[in-house]
Amino acid sequence: MTTHPRTAVRTLLLTLGLCAAGAALGVGTPANTNIQNTATLNYQDSLGGTRNKDSNTVTVRVRQVYALSVETSAAEGSVPPTRAFQSIAGNRRLISYTIQNAGNGSDTVDLSVVQSATDDYDAQTAIYLDANNDGVPDGAAISSVTLAAVQDGSTGDRTTVLLEVTAPVGTPDGQVSRFALKGVSRGDTSKLDDQNYASLTVSPTGQIALSETVSPAGGINPGGTLTYTVTGTVTGAAVGAVTGVVTVDGTARNGVLVRVPLPGVTFGGVSASSTTSGTTLPIYSTDNGGSWTATLPASGTVTDIALLVVGSGTFLPSGGSVSLTYTAVVPAGTAAGTVISSTATSVADGNGDTDGSDSGETVTATAVTSTVNALVSAVAGPFAFPAGGASGSYTFGGHTIDRSADTQAVSGAVTAGTNVSFKHTIQNTGNATENLTAVLSGVPAGWTCTLQNVSVTDTLTPFSNPVTLAAGATLDIAVVCSVPVTSGAATNTDLTLTVTPQGGTADTTVDRVAQVVPAGAAVLGNGDRNPATAPDTSPATQAANPGQNASFPLEVLNGGPVAETYTLTSSVPGAVFYADTNCDGTPDGAAITVSPSVPAGGTVCLIAVVPVAAGTAAGTSPITFTATSTAEASRTSTVTDSLRSNAVLTGSLTPDGALSTIAGGSVTYAHTLGNSGNAPVTANFAAYTSPAGLTYTYSTDNVTFTPTLSVNVAAGGTQAVYVRVTVPVSVTGSVSEATTVTAALSTALAPNPTLNVSATDTTTVQSVTSSVVKSAELCSDTVCTTSTPLADNDPVSPGDIVRYRVVATNTGTSTLYGSYLVDSVPADTELVSVGAAGSVLYSVDDGASWNVAAPTSLPLGRFWVGVNSDGNGSVNSLDALAPGGTFTLVLTVKVK
Repeated sequence: MTTHPRTAVRTLLLTLGLCAAGAALGVGTPANTNIQNTATLNYQDSLGGTRNKDSNTVTVRVRQVYALSVETSAAEGSVPPTRAFQSIAGNRRLISYTIQNAGNGSDTVDLSVVQSATDDYDAQTAIYLDANNDGVPDGAAISSVTLAAVQDGSTGDRTTVLLEVTAPVGTPDGQVSRFALKGVSRGDTSKLDDQNYASLTVSPTGQIALSETVSPAGGINPGGTLTYTVTGTVTGAAVGAVTGVVTVDGTARNGVLVRVPLPGVTFGGVSASSTTSGTTLPIYSTDNGGSWTATLPASGTVTDIALLVVGSGTFLPSGGSVSLTYTAVVPAGTAAGTVISSTATSVADGNGDTDGSDSGETVTATAVTSTVNALVSAVAGPFAFPAGGASGSYTFGGHTIDRSADTQAVSGAVTAGTNVSFKHTIQNTGNATENLTAVLSGVPAGWTCTLQNVSVTDTLTPFSNPVTLAAGATLDIAVVCSVPVTSGAATNTDLTLTVTPQGGTADTTVDRVAQVVPAGAAVLGNGDRNPATAPDTSPATQAANPGQNASFPLEVLNGGPVAETYTLTSSVPGAVFYADTNCDGTPDGAAITVSPSVPAGGTVCLIAVVPVAAGTAAGTSPITFTATSTAEASRTSTVTDSLRSNAVLTGSLTPDGALSTIAGGSVTYAHTLGNSGNAPVTANFAAYTSPAGLTYTYSTDNVTFTPTLSVNVAAGGTQAVYVRVTVPVSVTGSVSEATTVTAALSTALAPNPTLNVSATDTTTVQSVTSSVVKSAELCSDTVCTTSTPLADNDPVSPGDIVRYRVVATNTGTSTLYGSYLVDSVPADTELVSVGAAGSVLYSVDDGASWNVAAPTSLPLGRFWVGVNSDGNGSVNSLDALAPGGTFTLVLTVKVK
């Protein structure tokens, strides 16, 4: 193959090295070596701070030599047995090659396939990367690889690729294709390697004919057992073990695998397994084939069953067979008409490559099915517990209902003249759609009870028999009873709800009214704008600002058997009552002293409006409201609440400020914080994050500053607050930042109002910036009679003359002082000359001394060029570089 032998590569590199050495009369700079050069500008700002600025780095490099090889080598007419492969038509084979870069720099190798003109057929091909050498393609097909440069005299970087070859479908058995992988250097297309031949011979294959049966055939009841038998017979050539066909208990196993998923059934057990040759091992999965174990898991957890036939090589002969018999149970409650389907698959090696992934090596049997029969059943129980076994409680119709087993009871007593309601859940526990009839019995004389549909929001609608429910479906219904107002005391009244499915057995559940009591007295309490709920007699607090009114929403409940009106009074003078007809919290009509008529068991909403006098101090005082029956003075009810006068906050932070400084400096703003409200306040100043990178701190004495501040200010008082803004040295350019300084006011007095007051401080930062720009050019001679600009990373040769030019500029708005450039002779070069432009001086001893004349040698390998604006023969802080000012350094070197 072309340019393959490593001896030829070494000879070529040695020859090139000797030629270069002879031309330069010495050892030249190695190829691909980067020659880099960077200059630095040093100066002081107007605060005396020392600063520096690096130039851009200029890089040139030495030229490169190209060479490559493609392994394993083989001539077209002598393909060794290790490179002769077999596969059935239509299946791919992966052949490994190593691509090696034998040059002294990184290179891209373009890859293609050469087909022999003297074989039987042309294989279909594709090329893939295999960087981790695991024999598996890495991603999509490729047409090139990029390899790194030679390092430390090695033979070059390398990588592995896989050549995919496939005999076209229909190619006769025994025919041979020969091919080679061709690599061509993209850096130098004359460097190539195409003598890497391999061959692919078409071979025959074997398969397994797979079938499955189920017993009983046809219908099956929920809870019934199904018996499945899977049989596989070898056809064609013998089949063998697939390497790593399955991992069992963490260990990869070889063999033939027959697998069956178990959808919709519960695994029973393996009844039998057999094989013509090899040994059988039933294995189980509980995660849909994600992992397998040879130990039978707990009942009901198996998702897949498989039979691993263990053997080595091609161990199942043509005509041989494997068999697996197992049982499964149909879960109770499975819907009628449900079709349970089972589909078995097998994996074997039919062509001797042990991978099991070729055409025909994975076989799927025809599915077998069973249909679930219909069952009739229904249950009724407490709400959310149709099958009984109930617990907990719920609220419905104004009552709390306690559930226990198959009974539910009202918690507490039911007042005569009111309604009592229960919710039930009924369910079709059969596996087909059925008609259910619900009937209520045990209703006491004088009571009126009905069945109602109830929604998830407890909305009631008429119920009628029968009701149709799908298999497993549930329905919530309500038993709604009116207890007559004439009812006396009673205990343990049981109502029985019976639900019967058409053609099935009835089921019952019990509702219990533990106690009925006579109608009660009036109750005055705080309202929630909902007359359906009882008045709240616990204390409530309403508030208003001084000079405004506080409103108390009230409700009066008539627990008696006849309508009543009530006289309304308050312990606070000036309180006025209003009717709230629609319970929306807004007074309706004129002020009243007597309530509207309240029907028996009914509730009306009221509003009590209580004035808070102007100037009232913040605080809370008790207030009592009383409702007394106009018909019977002993029927009275009282609720005691609280009236609060709110705290009110007002304040200011003045004045706004505007100051200037430069990076590294600071300014301080003085402010006055005023509290003009009616309560003492705490003022908090939070830490401020500056978008421009400035630092903000606070103080009350202009001495000690902190990132945050908290101060207390009495009502009507003031407090001095100082804000210091510090500009970090790292801030560059012209910056102007207007900052809103905010004091967050709060008080401990109810209702704990808050208020933010603020002032704006504007800080301007002058810029101190510079630029250092370096460029390079390739010169025709040491004085650069003619030159060509060099871009970054342009190639140069040993002996070339390179001139560097460095231009330093004050790009800021502030004068720079004591400015000087520092530059060095780059590695792998030698000094030719030094020069500069502008009023400058030179130093070769790091600024210990300065000279007007340019140096001809550099004892330290570096030199300084500084601005001498005052002409005093020295570069120091008195030498100024004005905004926009520049000076230039020139360094000429020769590549070694």
